[in-house]
Amino acid sequence: MLKSIELANHFGFKVINGDLSALNRPVTVAELDRPGLELLGLFQFYEKDRIILLGNKEMALIQDSDPDFIYHNCLKIFAPECPAVVITHNNPIPECLMRAARETNVPLFSCDRDTSELSSSIYIYLSEALAPRTAMHACLLEIYGVGVLLMGESGIGKSEISLELIRKGHCLVADDRVDIADVRGKLIGTCPETIYGMMEVRGIGIINVSRMFGVNSLTKRSHIRLLINLVPFNTEIPLERIGMKTDHYEILNESIPLIRLPVSAARSMAEIIETAVTNFKLKDDGYDTGYEFQKRLLEIQERRLEEKREQEKFVKAVTQVQEREAKKNSDKGE
Repeated sequence: MLKSIELANHFGFKVINGDLSALNRPVTVAELDRPGLELLGLFQFYEKDRIILLGNKEMALIQDSDPDFIYHNCLKIFAPECPAVVITHNNPIPECLMRAARETNVPLFSCDRDTSELSSSIYIYLSEALAPRTAMHACLLEIYGVGVLLMGESGIGKSEISLELIRKGHCLVADDRVDIADVRGKLIGTCPETIYGMMEVRGIGIINVSRMFGVNSLTKRSHIRLLINLVPFNTEIPLERIGMKTDHYEILNESIPLIRLPVSAARSMAEIIETAVTNFKLKDDGYDTGYEFQKRLLEIQERRLEEKREQEKFVKAVTQVQEREAKKNSDKGE
């Protein structure tokens, strides 16, 4: 749970008001509020659980209004559900506002940043900090700029295949466990701090990836766009042969494409995965090899049908000529 004091520490706010209990108020929503209408006494659409920003416009409105009127409205604005009030541009705090803050024990912060810029920064920060999260037993790599989640049963070789991909120049995000957050509709994968940069290779143990392959072999986060499920090779299990069908896998209510790849000792899985990612990027750019293959088959079939029709026309024409010649000869004989 994110608390007001954590927000203040992240952005370097100066604490003006609020005891320990106030500074530990939870921040539950990413939306912010600039209470111009509320300062004028209109509370019909007021959301009490939002962080409040008071910029130059709000402070000018307070200065031009009756202090007692502003004081009573601030008592309503500084509700117990309000996680924090932030005054920007280092504006001086009017006495009526300060008095209401002390009486309601609201967390009151001050900073020198621009209001609009700070609003965008806080929204981005809260979108990530409050995003729905989950964890998966998998490996996450960034291959050709695409976040690829490798899944499969234990012992199938996820770490070994990931190791080969890292040797080929791709980046590791996390091995064995991946923390995933749904940030504004995008699945962002990260690695737990305790295992960042580490991999377990069966028979060897734990290895330090950055020490062995360089610091460029690691990246701290990646946008997960593709899931590859490694399955044991089995000729009895039907798998996609042409690529016309696209399966999907749901994580935190977000759907991402899923590819099932059979694993066997004779297959170079790293190169097959590189091929799968390249094909995924081509599809994302609008080129689908499966549909191109189907289109080619249809064009060949259509061309052969046209050739057959032309042959039938030719045979029919020759037959008609032969029939006419036969009729002429028959007439002459008579």
